Amino acid sequence: MNLTTVALSRAYTPGSWGTFFTLTGTAAATLTGLFFIAFSLRVQDLQLSRVFRTRARYLLLWLIVIAIGSAFVVMPGQPRAVLAAEITVWSAGCATYTLWSLVRAARWEIPAFSPDLVARWLGMVATWLLSVGAGISLLAGQGGGLYLLAFAVLLGIALEVAAAWSLIVGIGKDIRGQGTMPGGEHTPEPGAASTSAHGSQGGSQPAARGHAEKRKDL
Repeated sequence: MNLTTVALSRAYTPGSWGTFFTLTGTAAATLTGLFFIAFSLRVQDLQLSRVFRTRARYLLLWLIVIAIGSAFVVMPGQPRAVLAAEITVWSAGCATYTLWSLVRAARWEIPAFSPDLVARWLGMVATWLLSVGAGISLLAGQGGGLYLLAFAVLLGIALEVAAAWSLIVGIGKDIRGQGTMPGGEHTPEPGAASTSAHGSQGGSQPAARGHAEKRKDL
């Protein structure tokens, strides 16, 4: 039995991947907590833009899905067919929700195309294809098996970090916030602007009356 045969046999044996998917699940869970804290610190900017809120939501969802998928792989006693079905279902579900979120965000504001945006979209599509392909391959017993899922998870974590950095720092050119950018100046509300205008007018009227009275005295 050569090394190629051994590697291919391990591709369809979930028990051989316990250490790897424990590591990826821990990394995804840790990043979920860190991103949640980071988004909480920028909650005012997120509240001012539905695009930012949608983007932050599906970024967190991706990390949760990676953590859950890794837990499915290391769960003991599961038949290979059951694991293959779980991988296929959660991968397709995550892809569907992300696509729906992008369509909703495009209705509110059409993103400006940039190399950063195109690279992230291509990476997302590759992640979906690898994940769904891993489920089908694991069920069929040929085609790469859990190696495809491993590449999908690693690519997904890398995309998550890049996309979250772009969102938090506000350097992404594909989505512009409504009324504000992260770290930028907030657009004053119409009510606040009118109030300040009336306040300035009210403050100037007594001053004008005071000048008129002085002129009468002279």
